[in-house]
Amino acid sequence: MNTKGRLKLLILTGCLSLFITLQTAYGEDAWRTDFDAACAQSDDAMAFSIPELKKLIEQCDRVQNSIEAQEDTVRKVFLRRLQMCRNLYVFVLETKMHEQKPK
Repeated sequence: MNTKGRLKLLILTGCLSLFITLQTAYGEDAWRTDFDAACAQSDDAMAFSIPELKKLIEQCDRVQNSIEAQEDTVRKVFLRRLQMCRNLYVFVLETKMHEQKPK
């Protein structure tokens, strides 16, 4: 096998190993279900009421504590994704609260 072939095989093996590691790391944990439930609704953020948005933000905060206990790679990836969901919910909440204030 030539050098390019070995390099491709090495890269493919590394990517596959990383994928398997990530699947094993979060595949069976309850936090992943909670993460999915919190962030899956981000597309519909504008449709939620103020109490629903507050509940989603609280849910993100609870999931954050669980994710912080995970291994480094999983923690970095999912904390970033969770923060993006939470920031969206906070932005929509602040926008809706601002719209409700009398002018």
